[in-house]
Amino acid sequence: MTPIEHVLIVGAGWVGRQTAARLARFGLSVWLADRAPQVCRDAVEWMRQLPEYAADPTWHQRVHIAPKLVDLAAEVHAGALSVDLIIESVPEQVSLKKRVLRELSGLFPEPIIIASNSSYFVPSMLSEFVAQPERFAHLHFHVPVLEDSVVDIVGCAQTDPLVIERLRQLAVRIEQHPLLLRREHPGYIFNWLLQSVLRSALELVELDVADPVDIDKSWTSVTGMPLGPFGIMDRIGLDVIEQVLSNARWADAVATEVPIEQLLKLLAKHTQAGELGVKTKRGFYDYSS
Repeated sequence: MTPIEHVLIVGAGWVGRQTAARLARFGLSVWLADRAPQVCRDAVEWMRQLPEYAADPTWHQRVHIAPKLVDLAAEVHAGALSVDLIIESVPEQVSLKKRVLRELSGLFPEPIIIASNSSYFVPSMLSEFVAQPERFAHLHFHVPVLEDSVVDIVGCAQTDPLVIERLRQLAVRIEQHPLLLRREHPGYIFNWLLQSVLRSALELVELDVADPVDIDKSWTSVTGMPLGPFGIMDRIGLDVIEQVLSNARWADAVATEVPIEQLLKLLAKHTQAGELGVKTKRGFYDYSS
């Protein structure tokens, strides 16, 4: 099982350029492609301003601006350069992702892995547009990618388990904790949790209950977290949040809703055993030590 060394990222926007920088920082060779060449040039210039560049002026040299995809594919077929993994990081628009994945899988056959960085769609929704879907999975990074965080990794029914393992090894190499989902689910883990909080915060403003400042103050004061819902939205990018919440309308209808009675049974397993949380030194976690 050869490690992933050469990565093509399609989409050099806010998430794509951060992903490229993270990979290059840990020694991988990265190609950046975008339908607007200037976006790639802006991405490389952005990397030159990073503190990591001052510490290691050579690391950004591992990031290259790709030629047209068809020309890049020709070089790969000719053996002039290598690509082990392609990460689709275009905006969260299903029609755009389908078109890009269809083009990429047509140009770059196996054994090249194709991964989507989709923040909400499930792999099975996109896999049918990938030639040889056994090499397709989702590899979802969280903004800001340059900070140590987690990576969601999940495949669909056709995904080869070796693909998941190679992606897991890549996450470990770049010091991101791999979260291997047992089954596909809209929004993975964090985004599924986050959309509920953000939606509730927006509802409070829309209902004129409170303004964003007081809502964030309530959240940060009680939880001890540095950012409230509106600060989180600003940090991620309101355009991304708009896309995620829009996609959530579709995902909510698809995801299996667990009846409240079933959730209460999950809690009852602990409460009936006297495991009430911190006050009894055991709940979902063990606090005895």
